[in-house]
Amino acid sequence: MEVHAVQFQIRETDFSPEGFRRHVESFYKLAEPKDILVFPEDLGLLTAFTSLPEGEIGTVISNLYQENLENVESLSGAFKDADPRESLFVSLTDKFVCDFYSVFSEFSGSYEVYSVACNNMASFRKVEQSYIPVSSKIFNTAYVFDTNGNETFRQRKVYLTEMENSLALSSGELDRVKTFDIEGRKFGIAISLDAFMPAYVARLSGADIILQPDANPGKWASYLENGRWQPEEWMESAHYIAQRLSSVRYVVNPMMVGNLADVAFEGQSSITKKASASDTKMAYVGNIPAVGFHSVSEISGFDPAAPVPRNTTDFGSLIFDEKVLSVEI
Repeated sequence: MEVHAVQFQIRETDFSPEGFRRHVESFYKLAEPKDILVFPEDLGLLTAFTSLPEGEIGTVISNLYQENLENVESLSGAFKDADPRESLFVSLTDKFVCDFYSVFSEFSGSYEVYSVACNNMASFRKVEQSYIPVSSKIFNTAYVFDTNGNETFRQRKVYLTEMENSLALSSGELDRVKTFDIEGRKFGIAISLDAFMPAYVARLSGADIILQPDANPGKWASYLENGRWQPEEWMESAHYIAQRLSSVRYVVNPMMVGNLADVAFEGQSSITKKASASDTKMAYVGNIPAVGFHSVSEISGFDPAAPVPRNTTDFGSLIFDEKVLSVEI
């Protein structure tokens, strides 16, 4: 049984339902029955669009709102107190279920594979041949599907980024964060920023494997507003968790890469483990190689096992290809 971290590269063809299905299915074809496929954060957002979005992301979202205005207005009575920004995501519920949720459910069942996939969407129920929201609240949610295609677990993101707050997403509740079982192993999910927060990570104590779906909207090899090198700060999530939680064997951290309008998603997927003197030392670009990594996705032209001075990568145009990192559990 293997866990696969999918570093998903956004393609122009992903902005059609058929193209998205084909791209997603290509990863299932690589897996064996009872394997676990872990896809990155925000993957489901691609299905909101009917073609490759171009221009500034704020304008793109405004245009998307206008395209769905009829659906938004039809929901205004049911959710009259909803924030207009929430209304956009609420209006996409039926599309998200058909083009995102149902795709992962179907492939999980047909390939007999466990799946973890994320989207920002409302809870829903089926009415005749459509899916309607049951609330105006939008959560960044990781859905877990079993080998029969059934949803068996979901985890809402608790700690939101400034971008998520600007889109009026709601925070999950910290006291509802918990672990779940697959094939006798205990798993936990920490979506992106949650994996950096001690209070959240403490809720996953006892997990054998932690899954950290991620999407980093910005330059990977760069300095953050707090002055830190971003790949160095990233060590405080997956790598730190693997060393500090005694029960954890692996932390699986898939990243989304590629462009959505003018937003470039960059990052290096990784699988971390308990550090051992026998480990091959590896690093995110610009960091000093260290033990405690099972695998790190390679940036074109840079070896994760070789030291790379930061001044050779700072704000550079790096190439992040599609990758799948795998570990047997």
